[in-house]
Amino acid sequence: MNEAKVPGRVVQRLAMFSRGLRGKFILLISALLITTSMALGWVFLVREVRDEGNKLSQKGTLLARNLANDAELGIFAANRETLASLAQKVLKEEDTAFVAVLDERGSPLLTQSQSEFAMPPLSSLRESARGEIPAGRVEGGEVRLYRDPLRHEEYYLSRFPVLTQKKRNVGEEIGFLPEAVSSAQGEREEIGSVYVGLSTRGMRGGIRRLERALGFATLVVIAIGILLTVLLVRIIAGPIHQLVEATRRIAGGDLDVLLHLDSQDEIGELAKSFNQMTLKLRKSREDLERTNLQLEQKVQERTQELEEAQNQLVQVEKMSVVGQLVSGVAHELNNPLAGVLGYSQLLLRMDLPEEVRRGLDKIESEAERCRRIVQNLLIFARRNKPQKRPVDLNTVLESVLELKAYQFKVDNVRIERDLENDLPCVMADASQLQQVFMNIIHNAQQAMQGRGSPGVITLRTRYRAGLITVSITDAGPGIAPENLTRIFDPFFTTKEVGQGTGLGLSICYGIIQEHRGRIWAESLLGKGSTFCLEIPVHPEEKIIPGTLSAPVTAPRGREEGAFPSPGADSGRILVVDDETSIVDILCDVLRMDGHQIETAINGRLALHKLQSQPFDVVISDLRMPGMSGQELFRRLREIDSGLVSRIIFTTGDVASQDTQSFLQESGSPYLQKPFDLNEVRRLVQTILSSRRGSRPDLPVILPGGSRDRDRVS
Repeated sequence: MNEAKVPGRVVQRLAMFSRGLRGKFILLISALLITTSMALGWVFLVREVRDEGNKLSQKGTLLARNLANDAELGIFAANRETLASLAQKVLKEEDTAFVAVLDERGSPLLTQSQSEFAMPPLSSLRESARGEIPAGRVEGGEVRLYRDPLRHEEYYLSRFPVLTQKKRNVGEEIGFLPEAVSSAQGEREEIGSVYVGLSTRGMRGGIRRLERALGFATLVVIAIGILLTVLLVRIIAGPIHQLVEATRRIAGGDLDVLLHLDSQDEIGELAKSFNQMTLKLRKSREDLERTNLQLEQKVQERTQELEEAQNQLVQVEKMSVVGQLVSGVAHELNNPLAGVLGYSQLLLRMDLPEEVRRGLDKIESEAERCRRIVQNLLIFARRNKPQKRPVDLNTVLESVLELKAYQFKVDNVRIERDLENDLPCVMADASQLQQVFMNIIHNAQQAMQGRGSPGVITLRTRYRAGLITVSITDAGPGIAPENLTRIFDPFFTTKEVGQGTGLGLSICYGIIQEHRGRIWAESLLGKGSTFCLEIPVHPEEKIIPGTLSAPVTAPRGREEGAFPSPGADSGRILVVDDETSIVDILCDVLRMDGHQIETAINGRLALHKLQSQPFDVVISDLRMPGMSGQELFRRLREIDSGLVSRIIFTTGDVASQDTQSFLQESGSPYLQKPFDLNEVRRLVQTILSSRRGSRPDLPVILPGGSRDRDRVS
């Protein structure tokens, strides 16, 4: 069992060794040394074999050429002794295996060989000239590598022809040499040939000895190379191994480990850098531990701040819900207020005792006050995209003061006004500016609570050098200098928990920035605070005051001479509204002017009557069950009815973005509930009068009944 595990352990250790840096170095360099040594040895042997073969070939060529030159007379005379003597000289040369002399017909005249070599058959020699591997051609002869298949011997076979001079005369006697003639090739003839075979046995023996020597030298070189590689790897991999171990310890959290290497090479530089990194990590860990302690303290502080912020956000959500509630309640109050105002105005036209008339005046006055309060609440509570229109800042300030009038009276706060007359209007969102003034004035009012003496808030407006400056000053305790730069930060407040969200002034700051203005505060402890706002007025924005749509309108008169007389221009009028009180008051006042009145409680009934009867004017509410006023208008426009230009809309929801978009798109005049009955009569007479000629520009009835004569409905 244990013997079976030994090979597996060896293989496992070899695998681990080969995966390590040391094993990879040794294996790679060893493989490179072995491959290089074997390649060089092979190249050297190939060149040596080639050089030795060339030497044998050249030697055989020289011996065969000399023998061919010397054997001319012996072959011509067929003198075998002469040929044998020449052959013995050739056989005495080293590596010469055999010599053969053939006549011109290929018959052997002489064949001799060394004792250790056997003479090959002449037929094979002659065939070798055609079939063996050519070793090269030389001038006058040829050299081929001849392999003896029977004895497994290899020879360099050199063949040269034996040439002599051609005969000039037919009967020329032998022994009488002709005169010297030209030795041109065309005047000589072949009378035989000689073969000289040089054995490669000696060359092969030398090659084998050389192979053994090279093999031994290669093994020595490889062994030395591997030994040097191991030493080199130990020198290089040893410090790297120390570095790896130190890295593992650092990864385990031990930052006290340092490397001690004295080498001046790259490994030494790496060790120095590693030690520096370790020291920095140690310092960073110490700093991190200190930072963690500080963070824990900050987390506790931030947690407390987040709890406070959460409470503030809850308060903001409550305020948002309150705003929605105020908007809904204000809208619902508009309908009964319209009935109260309408009937009070209608009764005041009658002949009544003075005591009753005074009571009605009070009813109308208080209803008008409620109307203005509801109107300002609607503007303050709406949450629409900013819509910049011409705005009179003095009027916006007055609307805020009117909304806060009761609270000022309860808290014993006196308002001092220093408002510049004929202040130019600016392009702004009136509701946003009202929100800014409301926040600042409300903060001023709260700052003066509990001081015992009456509080004073001073409002001042000025126009200088293209800027309108609004300053609001209170007589409160003032703001500490260190807080003056933070009062506009979100969620910053100096009030007690539950009394403020810390968002009011930051919202004010953002609104003023959107209007390309600036806001700041000036304060001295014990002497009150002043909030200043600057809003630029560009030349194209200079608008005559009184031509803008403001949330508060001027008081309305009731002079009889200002209204059309009954029967001046009577017509058929359809009143569409789901509120019975509003329908009744409109019917009463319009019948007094001699008009014929029909009613409908929703748009569907109104559309049926409009399709079956002719009408001159339609007065329709916008929000009704079944079919709304908007849907009624669209249906009339689809059937191309001329009544679309003679519709008067009434609504208590002008703060809604959808309502404003529809009224702007339709171009129809509208009355905001609660409306002035005199404005209803005047607008009806204007539309009836326009039927006789081209339709004039109709006035747009603004909230509360005031008119903007510069806008075309």
